[in-house]
Amino acid sequence: MSKQTISRLRRTAAFALLAIGLSASADDAQQSDPPQRRIDSPAPGTNMQDWWHQQGMTGDWGGVRSRWRNAGVDIFSSYTVQTADIVNGGAKQGTSTNNQVILGANFDMAKLAGIDDGIFTFAMSDRYGSNASLLAGTRVTIMSNYGEGENFRLANMSFKQNLYHGRLSYQIGYFPAAAEFDYNPLLCSFLNQGFCGHPNSLAANTSGFQNPPGAQLGARVTAFFKPDLYLKVAVFDVNPTRFTDPDQGFRLDTQGTTGAIYLSELGWSPGFGDNHLPGHYKIGGYYDTSRAPDVVNAKLQHEGRYSGWVSLDQMIFNLGPDNSRGLVLFANWTESNRSTSQIASYDSLGLVFLGPFASRPSDVLSLGWAKSYLNESKLNALIAAKPKFGYLGAEQYIDLSYKFQLTPWMFFSPDVQYLMHPGVFSAKRYPNATVVGGSVSFKF
Repeated sequence: MSKQTISRLRRTAAFALLAIGLSASADDAQQSDPPQRRIDSPAPGTNMQDWWHQQGMTGDWGGVRSRWRNAGVDIFSSYTVQTADIVNGGAKQGTSTNNQVILGANFDMAKLAGIDDGIFTFAMSDRYGSNASLLAGTRVTIMSNYGEGENFRLANMSFKQNLYHGRLSYQIGYFPAAAEFDYNPLLCSFLNQGFCGHPNSLAANTSGFQNPPGAQLGARVTAFFKPDLYLKVAVFDVNPTRFTDPDQGFRLDTQGTTGAIYLSELGWSPGFGDNHLPGHYKIGGYYDTSRAPDVVNAKLQHEGRYSGWVSLDQMIFNLGPDNSRGLVLFANWTESNRSTSQIASYDSLGLVFLGPFASRPSDVLSLGWAKSYLNESKLNALIAAKPKFGYLGAEQYIDLSYKFQLTPWMFFSPDVQYLMHPGVFSAKRYPNATVVGGSVSFKF
């Protein structure tokens, strides 16, 4: 067994021991009002004693977890493993597997320090494994949990607060820019990172738009003009070395900064019809002040780089008395500056069927198509150098996934992808590839 493997096993064991230690050493906090709903918190009235139906695999720790939550400390942790097998085509056939461990806590500062509607979050992550895109020959990462350092690192250390009855909110500290802009967690039922959260092009064209768990120093402000209409702006440090050096996962200084990235997004979240079918419509963009090499001549440097996006998702019908089950259509488009960006534009569309069967209301069926366009200047330069090679101008991806929500704390998602024209972004021509894989995830 290699030293690297032993190190990974020790690190994963340390995460588990820390989670157990937190539960074992908890004090008996005073009971208080239920905390505000959050994505990592069990729903009110959840039976924490029923192992198959409780929100976390490890349960309520003999009542300690509920007492901590009621006192304002909400601990969360998870483990996810993903695998992808290139069964034919691509650059090379083979299998890649990656792993992700998350451990953190939300601290309700209203209960802990009297700061109304304030939440402090601290989270750590560890990612390790291999990248199936190297086998497939694609520019877009076909496994959503690969990247952002592949190391033990800070995932979030930030404070956020709602003001004026929720009409204004802000967040400051270390957190991922990509979790705040053009982000749609509904699409993370896909294995392909080109769908999960947002188009892969936005992060591919700058190191300042980091996906979770890539924490960046930054600040975000959101203003709600109406309950369904908001404007969001933010600024983040652009610091590539945080994500290229595995020993800098917890570095908090600004050494290595290349610039700042400024982001904005206007969003509308209406509810249509008598059933108030939910939708989300967003338009936004970013500008990174960092210098970047020309897409054709790397010796030529450009000041700044930018991208913009338009995204939407809309439930078109529901099943049952609420909107927890129904068919959602989505589409996304990005456009980037042509002087420095490898991916000039990106299109995606598809559907997500929430609870397709009455007997399995928490399952998710997803089908998506996406296309990444190579920068035209780069393409023309390649054609001029080798006119008879037959260079192509875009990669395309189709992803079909079904998420089996086996318990509230465990899901299994088999996934099939078909990749067309791999090799476009590496000046190669590989056969179209078929990828069979999936993911398994546990919440503790």
